[in-house]
Amino acid sequence: MNYTYMATVLPGLEEVLVDEIKIKLPDVQRLTTTRGKVFFESPLPWEFHLQLRTVDNLYQLIGRFFVGSHKRHLPQLEKQIAAFDLSFVKSIGRPEDGYVVNASRKGKQTYSRFEAAEAAMQGIAKRYPGWVRGTAQNHALEFRLDLDGEEAVFSLRLTNSTFRFRGSNRFFSQAALRPTIAHALVWCSSPEDRDVFVDPCCGSGTILYERLAYPFVQMRGGDLSDDAIQSAKANLKASSHSVVQRWDARQLPLDSGSVDKFVSNLPFGRQIGSRAQLGNLYGQLVQEMARVLKPGGRAILLVEDGSSLVRAADRCSIHCCELMQLSLKGLRPTIYQLNK
Repeated sequence: MNYTYMATVLPGLEEVLVDEIKIKLPDVQRLTTTRGKVFFESPLPWEFHLQLRTVDNLYQLIGRFFVGSHKRHLPQLEKQIAAFDLSFVKSIGRPEDGYVVNASRKGKQTYSRFEAAEAAMQGIAKRYPGWVRGTAQNHALEFRLDLDGEEAVFSLRLTNSTFRFRGSNRFFSQAALRPTIAHALVWCSSPEDRDVFVDPCCGSGTILYERLAYPFVQMRGGDLSDDAIQSAKANLKASSHSVVQRWDARQLPLDSGSVDKFVSNLPFGRQIGSRAQLGNLYGQLVQEMARVLKPGGRAILLVEDGSSLVRAADRCSIHCCELMQLSLKGLRPTIYQLNK
């Protein structure tokens, strides 16, 4: 029996997740995407899909239905929710320990997302009067209601709040990437077991941590910040094949032509200063990466100022292409690939 799942992902990374699903889960069918979401059918138990590291959260789809955009249509929404058989959720959590509905909406509805969530809660209560309504802070089950125009998608959250952060015992430095984004960068580098892999601006080691999920020959990272290096070492303590050290990414202590893959989240403009300063930094970083990369090597870089990176690559005679633009905390950073 196939189940339909909805995986949420940072907007811009949908196709990265689709590729990851196709490689890791070849039995998956009917892959479709919308902004920030990937839907798919799978015969596998839901826990098996937790290996998808670009996923922020995983949901089991309960149903799709049409609902009007006016407040008078809220009883229709409540009735539709009450019609769903939700008995399967007891395998995920105890509804007697509390359930909540979180809603989002996009369109011209005359009701708020909170009113939509309340209508859904009332629908569940009508069908299952013995279940207990929870609170945002205290619940065992979380349902999700997404409204887009007159289409509604109702689902059950399967992952907890720490899933996308790889648990609650990680150390993150200031401006650290979310692990799921770091994994997307790693995935774009096409990890291979023969890789010599380097993050020249590693921060707290999030990208390096994600690269640990795949075989490699050697992995190294560095940063100018002593605090970042300590966090990175703490996060990578289980790895005996990675080296993290304090260094200046503009003068790497690495031999020329010794690295297969660079993957890094380069400093953004507000971390450096003026655009001219950022362009100068990118120029120095790209020049050093060009020196250290093997012929045919590549770099996957997340940057805020793509034009500065393109100019730097041109000056170093490195081929540079844009892969995808993301939507991240009000910014529009872009992933680029550089090939030597």
